[in-house]
Amino acid sequence: MSRLIILLKVYIPAMKYDIAADESVSEAVLVSVSRFESTAVTDLPLLYETIDPDSLEAIFTSQADICVSFVYSNSRVEIYDNEFITVEAT
Repeated sequence: MSRLIILLKVYIPAMKYDIAADESVSEAVLVSVSRFESTAVTDLPLLYETIDPDSLEAIFTSQADICVSFVYSNSRVEIYDNEFITVEAT
């Protein structure tokens, strides 16, 4: 008797995270990814191994109308105008 095994890929839509006025962009990235991946911030890889947090902050304090996108942990992160972040599975 043979068995049929079916694997289903579950689609998880992107999550939107609003950056608080008193929150740094780097903090917002960590919090949004940890929520999306349902893991503690302390269990995520070090952010600076993916992107320089100081440079990330500098981009958004000196530029307007900008979008930065990168892969961090198991997620694609997009930051829009220092206002909100979208996180989706890679």
